[in-house]
Order: sequence, then C-alpha cells, then structure tokens
Amino acid sequence: MDLKIEGLKSDKTSDELIGQMLADIFTGFKTKMVQPVLEENYKISSQLKELMTQEQLEMTELKEKIAELDARIQQVPLVILSSFRDAISLAGRETQDDRE
Repeated sequence: MDLKIEGLKSDKTSDELIGQMLADIFTGFKTKMVQPVLEENYKISSQLKELMTQEQLEMTELKEKIAELDARIQQVPLVILSSFRDAISLAGRETQDDRE
C-alpha cells in the first residue's frame, strides 16, 4: 500500500509540474507571439481609422468642388448668350455709325 500512495503522490507532483510547464509555455507564447500581433493590429486599426477620417474629409471637399463646378457650368450658356447679345448690339451700333 505504501507504494501506491507514493505513486499517487509522484503522479500528483508530476501533473502539477506538467501543468506549471504548460502555463509557462502558454505565457511565453502569449508574450512572444500573440501580444506583438495584437499590438500591430491595434496600430494598423488606428492608422486605418485615421485614413478613413481623412478620406471622408477629402470626399466632402471633392463634393463641394463638384457642386461649385456644376454651378459654373450651368452659367456658361448664359455667359455665351450674353456675349452674343453684346457682340450683336455692338455690331448694330457700328453699322449705324457707319451709315451716318
């Protein structure tokens, strides 16, 4: 019976030792392998959020410029027609001056 009790004690000690070794291995693995990846992911995530914010601002500016350009384009026919009217009016005056 004494042998069995000693065998159980050594098995328990062996299990504790194995458990401690596994805990050390997992702690080292987390520290050396997982933590750096998590930190890098956090950096990348922060940079991505910053880029998305910057992109949103640039998109807003672009929309404003497009709206401004659209307004100018809509005014072009009026400018052209005004120029034609002024040219015709000027030509009409010159013709009247030449007749007199």
